[in-house]
Amino acid sequence: MFRRKKLLSQAPSTRIRLRMALYVGAASVSGLVVLLLIVFNITKREVSKAAYTGIQTINTETFQTGDSVFRGSSNIPVIGLLIDVKGGNASVKLNSISFSLQGSSKPCFKNIQNIKIWYTGSEKSFSPSNMVYSGIAPAENQQRVDINRTIPQGISYFWITTDIKSDAIPGQVIDAEVSNVVINGSSLLTMIAAPPGSKVIRNNKVMYSQRSGSFNDVSIWNSDRQGKGQYADILPAANTCYFIQKGNEVTLSSASEIPFISVEQSGKLVATKEYHMNELAVNSGGMIQANEATAGNAVIKKLILEDGASYIHATYGEFAPVNASLSPTSNVVFMKYSQATFQKSFTWGNVSFDARDASDAEIGKAFNSVKGNFEIRNTGNGSLYTEGVAIMSIKGNFVMTDGSFEGVRNVNSKLVMNVGGEFMITGGTLKDVENNTTESARTTLNLFGDVTLTGGKILLNNARDEGSFINMMGMENTRVRWTQSDKAQVELCNVSVKPQKEIFLKGNKLGDIAEGRMMTVERNAKLWCATFQVTGQGKFMLSDYATLCIGHAKGISSISDEGNIMTGQRQFSSGANYVYYMNTTPQETGRFSTFPKEGTIRNLTIKKENPSQSVILSSDFFVTDQVKVSMGDLDKANFKLSLSDMSKIE
Repeated sequence: MFRRKKLLSQAPSTRIRLRMALYVGAASVSGLVVLLLIVFNITKREVSKAAYTGIQTINTETFQTGDSVFRGSSNIPVIGLLIDVKGGNASVKLNSISFSLQGSSKPCFKNIQNIKIWYTGSEKSFSPSNMVYSGIAPAENQQRVDINRTIPQGISYFWITTDIKSDAIPGQVIDAEVSNVVINGSSLLTMIAAPPGSKVIRNNKVMYSQRSGSFNDVSIWNSDRQGKGQYADILPAANTCYFIQKGNEVTLSSASEIPFISVEQSGKLVATKEYHMNELAVNSGGMIQANEATAGNAVIKKLILEDGASYIHATYGEFAPVNASLSPTSNVVFMKYSQATFQKSFTWGNVSFDARDASDAEIGKAFNSVKGNFEIRNTGNGSLYTEGVAIMSIKGNFVMTDGSFEGVRNVNSKLVMNVGGEFMITGGTLKDVENNTTESARTTLNLFGDVTLTGGKILLNNARDEGSFINMMGMENTRVRWTQSDKAQVELCNVSVKPQKEIFLKGNKLGDIAEGRMMTVERNAKLWCATFQVTGQGKFMLSDYATLCIGHAKGISSISDEGNIMTGQRQFSSGANYVYYMNTTPQETGRFSTFPKEGTIRNLTIKKENPSQSVILSSDFFVTDQVKVSMGDLDKANFKLSLSDMSKIE
């Protein structure tokens, strides 16, 4: 019987080499620590990283964007600051930020009303909701601002913004740099004080809403934010930007050509019947709602949705913008739609379908690129689908709570969907192909994050011939979870765990793998089963150099309906690695065949949760590389355990 932490390798010489490698490694690490201390003492005022007591490392970076801004705009993000705290468990205190308006046109007070600093937590996107500093007069020279705010482990973001005067000088530039920060009383330089990017002031007149009402009501528009200027005498006026202020809802129902509209935080624009806007900018927290419009008379030549801005599409007509800049955390919600809605392709932020009354719509051509989340809440009596060859790349999450998505329709149609975040189905119906009579049609799901299947119907076996595919892949997030509930009706296509990916099973199981389909754990991939089972009439294949982590009390079996793997066919590689873990005791290895060498495995690892827990051999094993007992006992019972350099292990 093996005791915890006993290592068995191929030969005594191997163990000696390993021991020597550990000694050399320890000496190398000690020398590296000394070297790093010397380097840090020499360069601590020249780099953006600092090491503090408690093994914490602080890294700071700045970032900017280059674009134009309206005269009269508020809360314009000029420069962002990232602070990354790593190591230890304690938070740190940001004492101060030192910045200047270096790069701005002088004198700054001609263009800038004030300076504000905002904290957005772990979100990089700007949101004017948590202000930590406000100064009336801008600084042309370097200025230190006391913050005295505790920030947690991980990444935190701060933004420096300004309000642009309504009589600012057109063509002049707004810029800034952050030279250093003080954290826990120590000064730390930013990696790049002034990254590329600046703001150019546009040549526009200004009008501000004073209350809610119709856009065509001249009495709601004033040239001063507080209503102390001149009221409008004609609408719309040439070269004028109309600012919808906080708390105001303005309704637009005129076909007159409006130069510019800017919807500020908590402001709302309702566009209905006929409208024509040259440019519409919606700030964070602002909203536009496009209601029923006369066909062909709803036009937005250029739409800008900032992070946190929202566009509500409540019409069966076309998505109105001719050109659109949709920030990654902007929101477009389709409350109504038809096939006519999706005529153009944009790079989207967050997208939601929430239509109680909708017909079928082909969306593959419109949604090639989604930088945020893609959510299906309701599709009315219809379904969303793609046809032909379509690629949908979703950087955020794919979320389905209700409605219907049918994958592809028509023969020879192919859909490739890349999902960078979580793939989550809690309701509705998801298919790979509309029906199983559609020839040469399939869907490929390349999933980079967690999988959650806890409700609804997930029917991914409608493709004929080789079927559809789920590929669990990606190196940015190598360890992901597969959470599945019996409340979901699941029929899976081919599933592959790609190299370097680790899948941890949660919930009830993984399956069902449909008949004629296969789940493959590829070379250098790992599947952590816990006590859950992989089910279905299809095939399970564990590849050479792959790792299967087994938590079921019955281990794994090639024939019996017990253990972690319960598919119709099972193939376990003799070159794979087998890990027995969890707190189940006693745990059987199970009787399973290996291919191509029967009774052979590459590595056997026992990794229980305490020393008293045991794993019992259910058959003879020949181990070509290593047996490792890191915790718990290995009981051979009456079977033989042999290594490549000796006949058996006593």
